[in-house]
Amino acid sequence: MAQPDQDQRGAANGIAMAGISLFKAPGPAGGGGLFSWAQKRVNAFFLPGSQMVFFILNLVEAIGTLMTFKPFLAQRND
Repeated sequence: MAQPDQDQRGAANGIAMAGISLFKAPGPAGGGGLFSWAQKRVNAFFLPGSQMVFFILNLVEAIGTLMTFKPFLAQRND
């Protein structure tokens, strides 16, 4: 696992905190919009109502889980 040098850890931590803060702002609005949209399709044939909310949340979680695995393709050492 690649770790930044001791003098770069502060910058790496700052970038991570900035990314977290950027996604904290639109998150509740996006979740509310998703829930509102799902409540309008209660009588839908495919994934009605709250099933659509949990389907989309599971997709996001699956992508996040896949991103935690180490890449399996050969990496060049230059």
